[in-house]
Amino acid sequence: MECSREIDRATAYCTYCPKMCRFSCPAAEAEKRETVTPWGMMRLFEMVKEGAVDPSDEVAETFYHCMGCRRCQEWCHHDNDVPEALWEARAQMRQLGHVPDAIEGVVEDFEEGGMPFDDWPELEGVHGDDLDEIFDPDSSIVYVPDCETRCQARDTVARAGRLLELFHGNPVALLTRRNGEGVGCCGFPLLSAGDAPGYERHRARLADRLEDADMVVVECASMAALYRDDSSWGRSGDLEVIHLIEFLADRLPFVQPREPVSADGLMIHDSCMVGRQLELYDEVRALADACCEGDIGEFQFAREEAPCCGGPAHYPLVAPEASERCADTRLEQMEREGGDRLLCGSATCEQAFQRASDTDEIALNVLELVCRAFEI
Repeated sequence: MECSREIDRATAYCTYCPKMCRFSCPAAEAEKRETVTPWGMMRLFEMVKEGAVDPSDEVAETFYHCMGCRRCQEWCHHDNDVPEALWEARAQMRQLGHVPDAIEGVVEDFEEGGMPFDDWPELEGVHGDDLDEIFDPDSSIVYVPDCETRCQARDTVARAGRLLELFHGNPVALLTRRNGEGVGCCGFPLLSAGDAPGYERHRARLADRLEDADMVVVECASMAALYRDDSSWGRSGDLEVIHLIEFLADRLPFVQPREPVSADGLMIHDSCMVGRQLELYDEVRALADACCEGDIGEFQFAREEAPCCGGPAHYPLVAPEASERCADTRLEQMEREGGDRLLCGSATCEQAFQRASDTDEIALNVLELVCRAFEI
């Protein structure tokens, strides 16, 4: 198997490492087995490349126990990007016809519907207004909602439109899948499922839809990371893509919340993509401070050291029980440190914590916080 020089270097270095980052991996901690440590997965990839292990469905499945959180990279003296290597491992396994049962059909469903979920209900308006009254299709600023928001909290799409109008001064355009048509996702699920060619085709379709945009405001941190040259997964492109948190934080001096939200028991959970990929730690806190009344709690392990919720990159499909244990671990830390609800940087984290809890109020994301503070 042929890989880039960077990936060959990373797998070689991980192979001969004494597993110094093991404690940092949420999958390894949740599953309690060496096979799914960063060392185990990278060593397995190295052995496949060397021909010492034959490719198989079982081997391919192992590579999907990485969430892409990059927490191991924070403790790596060589700055190895384990997810980047394992995305390549998944791609090579897929090319050889080896796809885990849990991932079977993900790519095909995406190609058919343009999004990573089976059910895409129609979007709702807000405050008596429908979407066509909230969004302006001719605006040069385009809002792309997170797929989790689009599917699980679809009224928030309309609320985000009102919020962006307030912060921008004029309505913005909306890009998502409506009435069974259009593009609704950045394509990251294809990339993390090992379909790199499919991702590139989808990215080209997305570029066609956004060719007239001057700025694209995205709620999905994966999309922002894929379009930013300064992120580890960035791929060069002509689009100016900014994360919603950045967009709102940059304009905070010009607007004032109407009804700050109580910060009692609220603790900041630094989402992996918003944090380690985009480094929006200060922006999240600026929005939280502006929109909350009182002091917000900080975890002992925060910012770059924050653990993963267990939700990203198909991990809930491959290891649902372990995925939930990752969220449970963070919720237990929250309780020990005096909190009773989480503020997350992404809708993926919010949904992961809600799946692991018996209440929908255990977590809210930054978009929801700002909407509440501005009474939208």
